[in-house]
Amino acid sequence: MNDRTPDLELTRPAREMWELPLSKRTRLLTERYRLHPKKRLGQSFLVNDQAAARLADVVGETEPPGVVEIGGGLGALTVAIARRLPRARLIVYEVDTALCQALADVLAPISRRCWVHCCDFLKASHEEAGATDEWALVGNLPYSLTTPILESIFSASLRWRTVVLMVQREFAQRMMAGPGSHTYGALSLFTQANCEQVERVMRLKPSSFWPKPEVESVVLRICLRRHPPECIEDSALFETVVRGAFNYRRKTLVRALVTAGVLGATEEQVQSAVAAAGLDPVQRPETLSLEEFAALTSALSGLVSKSE
Repeated sequence: MNDRTPDLELTRPAREMWELPLSKRTRLLTERYRLHPKKRLGQSFLVNDQAAARLADVVGETEPPGVVEIGGGLGALTVAIARRLPRARLIVYEVDTALCQALADVLAPISRRCWVHCCDFLKASHEEAGATDEWALVGNLPYSLTTPILESIFSASLRWRTVVLMVQREFAQRMMAGPGSHTYGALSLFTQANCEQVERVMRLKPSSFWPKPEVESVVLRICLRRHPPECIEDSALFETVVRGAFNYRRKTLVRALVTAGVLGATEEQVQSAVAAAGLDPVQRPETLSLEEFAALTSALSGLVSKSE
C-alpha cells in the first residue's frame, strides 16, 4: 500500500499554473499527466521564462489578430503569447496525443479564443481554421521536421505577417549563409527567394529546455515575400535547377547539372546556358548567387524549350 501524501500542487487550477516558473510548471504537468518527452519526436520543453516572454514580445510586435503555433507542447509559449496579446485568437497544433489533454487543460482559461488541434501542422488547412495573411506563425521546431515545415511555409499561398521560429543553430546558419560559405546551399537560396528578411533575435542555450538538447537553438524572425524576386521567372524551375546543382555540390557547375539530369538537358545545352548566363563552367554551385542561379535557370529553360 502506498501511504505517500498526495502532492496538492498537482491539483492546482490552470490559471494558478500560469503563475508558476516554467521549470516548476513543466514538472507538475508531466507528473500530473504522467508524461515523458519522446525522443523520436525531438521533444524538448521550453523552461526559460525570460525567453518565453521575449518570444511573445517578438510575435506581438506587429499586433497580429491571431497566432498559429506549431507544436504547443505544454503551453510555455502559448501562455506567454496569450498574455502579450490578450485579444488575439490562438490556434495551437500538437501532434502528440499524449500532450493534447494537458495542453487543453492549461489553456482552459482562454478556451473562448484558443483552440488546440491534435493533429499534424503539415496536414492541416490553416485557412479553414480561420488564419489569414494578417496572422503570425510561431513554433519551436524539432530538427527532423524543420526542413519540411519550412518548405511548407515557403510554398503555401498563406503569407504570414510574421514568422517566428526556434531552430537549431546549425540550421539557422544554413538558412542565412551567403555564396562561398561552406554552409551555403539549396536551403540558403530558397530562404532568399521566399523571405524579405531573416533576423536572428535570440540564442538559447541547452539549459533553456528540458530535457537539454545537445546543441544551441536560435530564434529567427522571418518576413515572407509576397511575390518571388523579379529575377526568378518560374519558381518551380528555379527550385529544380538549384536542387540539381547542389545534389552534386562538389562537382563543377556543368558536371553537376548534367549528372543530375536537370530538365533533361544535354551537356551541350548546359554549357550553352552557363555561357549565356555569363558564368564560368568550372565554377562550383556554392559560388553562385540567387541572381546567377535565376539567370542560369532562364537560359537553360529557354534552350531546352527550343529543342523540344
